[in-house]
Amino acid sequence: MADDLGWGGVQYNGGSASTPNLNEMARSDNAILLQRHYSGSPVCSPTRSTLLTGRNHNRHCVWNVNNARGDKTDFSSAQTMPLPLSEITVAEIMRNSGYSTALFGKWHLGDFIPLRGGNSKWPVSHPGLHGFEQWWATAKSAPTATTNCGCFQNSTCILGHYTSRPVCTNYYTNTSDGIEGWPQPISGDDSHFIWSLAEKYIREQVKLQKPFFLYLPFHTVHQRFIATDQYRNFYLEKFNATDSKRISREILSKVDYYGAISAMDDVIGQLRALLEELGIKNNTLLWFTSDNGPTKDGSTNGLRGLKSSLYEGGVRVPGILEWPDVISSNRESEFPVVSSDLLPTVQEILDVEPSNDRPIDGISILPFLKGEEEKRNQPIFWAYNIREGNFSSYYNISTTKDRYKLIVTYDNNTIRHYELYDLKKGIKETRNLKDFRPNIASRMLNQIKKWRNSVIQSTNDVGCVLSI
Repeated sequence: MADDLGWGGVQYNGGSASTPNLNEMARSDNAILLQRHYSGSPVCSPTRSTLLTGRNHNRHCVWNVNNARGDKTDFSSAQTMPLPLSEITVAEIMRNSGYSTALFGKWHLGDFIPLRGGNSKWPVSHPGLHGFEQWWATAKSAPTATTNCGCFQNSTCILGHYTSRPVCTNYYTNTSDGIEGWPQPISGDDSHFIWSLAEKYIREQVKLQKPFFLYLPFHTVHQRFIATDQYRNFYLEKFNATDSKRISREILSKVDYYGAISAMDDVIGQLRALLEELGIKNNTLLWFTSDNGPTKDGSTNGLRGLKSSLYEGGVRVPGILEWPDVISSNRESEFPVVSSDLLPTVQEILDVEPSNDRPIDGISILPFLKGEEEKRNQPIFWAYNIREGNFSSYYNISTTKDRYKLIVTYDNNTIRHYELYDLKKGIKETRNLKDFRPNIASRMLNQIKKWRNSVIQSTNDVGCVLSI
């Protein structure tokens, strides 16, 4: 899972960054290019919770981005929307089915240890408590490359235009039931560091003949995006700007942005090559996507909206699925897929009976992967700008299942306005059809109302811990 990588941020969708490995994966004989892959939310932490649980993030109180409110350390204040321990995650399902489980990269779903010197009311919620046996993780966003300038003793500063301030990446590592030590600094390109952990882990599991589930949430290409010299020099040459002291800050920013994406793309290539080298490519499902649309630094390739928006630009993200044992030929598809589909898909693959004590928003896409299903049978819902379970204040809900998408703005429990778009005729969402397709709008409004009531019931069942 990339971070803040927009639908137009990859080369095969018109992006300016060089992504040859993702291009090759998208064209693979055993891959599906998902041109309607959606994130579970238009922002970070909520999407990550939908990926792991199969449930919309509002059901378990991850209302928004889990910022720790401070740049000096990961834990200058608490993350106030942790993933509740009562949630069942895809890692727990895999582990209970005999799989090894690991996470290397960005967690962003709660604190790893209690606040230093504080009396935090927020529960610890690290990956080891949610089914991951092995993990190296950061608490929240981190630079895409760093030398930990100014963060630790004897550290040095060598990276570009961020050298005037600390650029820190603090990784925690673990046993499955606790934390081993205080944060450990890493240096160099972050995607490459994540890959060094992943490669070692995959080789170990294959040697042990152990099936595995590996989650790689990259920090690329969230701010602060920084390219190491290898990638920076490549793009400086492309911009014909080898004298970095004389080029504009705007160009330097693009150099770092594209360089970070290319570094991650190289890792994707190394991952695919390793699966083939070890003889496990055919029976491995490899799923690539992003957590939400881009910031102003990135591209949606013309889609309306950016990160934090429920328009397509905020939630339509890159998506590729590769699985030679099941996907027999390359195809590009408009079948809507969302991050919450992972858990129910895994359950069907493993023949695990779904839990009947909680609503699941995702669906199994296994029939679609096998070419047995062409239309989605359950709507996708998003709800954003909800604060602490308050469904009576100002917020947005949207839904889609096939060609139509409805976006509704609520204010004080009342629908303030709504917009209906035909994505088959215009993915840029420029023509509001609510007055031209009233029956369709009415049906989708009723679906939203029913779903909203279900989410409210879920928050009551979970018993959300609310921030103050």
